[in-house]
Amino acid sequence: MKLEAIGNLGHRLMLARTLPPRLVLAKIAKRLPWSNRRSVRVAEIVHSPRDLRPDRLLEFYRMQETLLLEHNGRSPIDFRGRNVIEIGPGPLAGWGPMAIFRGAECVYSVDPDWVDGAFSDPAVEAAYLRPHHAALTEAFGALMPYEEFRTRLSDKLTVEARGLDAAQPEFTADVVISNSCLEHIVSLDVALMALAALSAPGARFMHLVNFGNHRDQLSPFSTIYEMPPSDYRIRYGNHINLWRPSDVRAAFAAAGIEAEMTIVDQPHEKVADVDIHTHWKDRYSIDELAVRTALFCEPINGVEK
Repeated sequence: MKLEAIGNLGHRLMLARTLPPRLVLAKIAKRLPWSNRRSVRVAEIVHSPRDLRPDRLLEFYRMQETLLLEHNGRSPIDFRGRNVIEIGPGPLAGWGPMAIFRGAECVYSVDPDWVDGAFSDPAVEAAYLRPHHAALTEAFGALMPYEEFRTRLSDKLTVEARGLDAAQPEFTADVVISNSCLEHIVSLDVALMALAALSAPGARFMHLVNFGNHRDQLSPFSTIYEMPPSDYRIRYGNHINLWRPSDVRAAFAAAGIEAEMTIVDQPHEKVADVDIHTHWKDRYSIDELAVRTALFCEPINGVEK
């Protein structure tokens, strides 16, 4: 634990220098055992420039959807009347509000870090939900007024603070989505087995996996490839599972989920900057080690175009 704390100290100091002071205070308060979790989470949201960009999550989704259309000829996912599961949506319920706005019947999400009540807090509604509704309206048209949108979120969107292996939706999913989440699940093979049982036959799915270190955008593979996974976990903890693309594909297959991978970002020059430990050289090609982000989706066969 001491090595892990030292390994993360530089990252935390960097965040403290770059984040707004009120956001830093909220993150400090979150670690205090007597803090009010809902109040702290609300403070994190309303003081976060990133979270308060109303179209940020929408931009991620549309970029991924466009990539699949251009590279694979897939049609956009039709949310109308569909039951949706989202994995790891984060404090703003991820793509759930977008799915509800676009006509999803129900959205069920799991996120171990979810704090009940924070997303529906009046401060979050004013700072995020109303602007997000405006961004969705601009992107997809006036599908529903804000009052209906807000009511549908209350009635049809459920987020639970649990892992995927403990998920208990009242339906099998027609659509399953996640954005930079699967790499944070330590027992991903177990989670995908659970997901297979929760998915309807022929379900559409789209999962972006980030294989970088989640610490340094300029050097996404540093600290990972310089040591074996056991040393990385001692120094930095279990914030990422360290699985590579072939590992994730194998886990999907073992769970009985057919998945195709589309590479989003593969910066070979970032790998060239790293002194790669033999653990990685002996198990993976340089091409695979260079994959920073990739999309995993259902095979194109049987999908309407």
